[in-house]
Amino acid sequence: MQQTTTDHDTGGIGRRQLLSAVGGSAVAAALAGCSTLLSDGETADQGEQSGGEISDEPIQAGLLTFTRGAPGVLGIQAQRGAELAVQRINEAGGIGGQREIELDVVNEGSNPLDSYNQFIEEGKEVTFGPISSGTHSQIAPEIEKNGIINVSTDGTVTTLYEETVPDPTYSFRFQNYDIMEVVTMAREAVERIGADNISTVAGVNPGYSFGEDEMRVFTQAIQRLTDAEIVYEGFPELGASDMANHITSINNEEPDVTFSSLWGGDVTTFVRQANANNMFENTTVFGTTLYSAAGDVPGDALAGTDIYSGSRNYYWGKPALGNWQPGRELFDAATQQEGVTVPTAHYMSGYGAVTAWATAVEKAIDLLGTYPTQEQIAQVLEGHGFFTPAGYHNIAEDHQGASNSFAGQMVYDDDLGAARLEDVNTYAATETAPPPGVTGSDWLDSWSA
Repeated sequence: MQQTTTDHDTGGIGRRQLLSAVGGSAVAAALAGCSTLLSDGETADQGEQSGGEISDEPIQAGLLTFTRGAPGVLGIQAQRGAELAVQRINEAGGIGGQREIELDVVNEGSNPLDSYNQFIEEGKEVTFGPISSGTHSQIAPEIEKNGIINVSTDGTVTTLYEETVPDPTYSFRFQNYDIMEVVTMAREAVERIGADNISTVAGVNPGYSFGEDEMRVFTQAIQRLTDAEIVYEGFPELGASDMANHITSINNEEPDVTFSSLWGGDVTTFVRQANANNMFENTTVFGTTLYSAAGDVPGDALAGTDIYSGSRNYYWGKPALGNWQPGRELFDAATQQEGVTVPTAHYMSGYGAVTAWATAVEKAIDLLGTYPTQEQIAQVLEGHGFFTPAGYHNIAEDHQGASNSFAGQMVYDDDLGAARLEDVNTYAATETAPPPGVTGSDWLDSWSA
């Protein structure tokens, strides 16, 4: 389950492979902070390699994310992460040492497909986002039709590459997807409590397809790991102001585990009302995205709670900020951005999506000596490994994000002025995701009961 620091930080690969993974460019160094690895003359001048064949025209890029309202708790984090990645790329001289990026950010809103198509009409060379799984399902077929690379920040629905676009070419996902975060928390529940001590499970999840899917997958996973019975399932609407009936039901059942995929402002509502009604005396809560509200949930709401949260691909502090520069520098820069109290995994979604694409383009330039086509970038992105301050990431050959995930106890840090995770466990992608070509459901069914 937990990897050693050495395994986690390097992925078990050597120095030469590390250099290969990051592409050996100034941009990669700026994004991942590998300057110490590149300081012995192994960096290359991309402009010289290209023989001047790379345009100096700025790259027009688009980001589709939620910039306001309740979903903005996640969306603004992704936006700020993407903006900081673009800033660092441009400060390093741009893609190929010659092409800076101009990022256009549009609110996902109620007509995200129109916004995405507007990006294409404007001639965007790459797009990033979205946040919503529903939006991702809408735009993924359009991405394939348009032939313009998109690296999603979130949009983590499990069925995207199983059913919606089962053979993608241009659509990629940086973020770990739903089954990965759910299996992480099922394993975390067993790790913390013990399989023999989990006989009853309840769930409170968002009342739409995401929450229903997460509860279904958690049920399948936990019942493969334990003999647990599901004693309650509740699905409050997004933004519900009263969750008393769900909390009362949990208090009546006193389940060993309560699973939740509530996110954003719903986390604060649920935790505050559950704490006021002593729910945490009757159950232990395991949630996939509770930490998404780290900057918003107040300290008094978390006092005396017993909550374990996942963090899809990143938790600031794990790996340690000093391990992957510019960890502390990036952390401090993030907290100075508007709307970011403390950067969360969704901040890394924006930063990581841009980094995935940028390092793939740099790698293609290394190989080709000129600026790559969309098809060539897509080929490099399949199985592409790269670094961020969160460590080593990989986009699998089936276009899924495949990074380590984290889970720990959610506590309030007075010095930070936000929630954080402590006593963090790390789970490798091989523990939480099916192999390429295998559906999540078939993979879970294959587990020994």
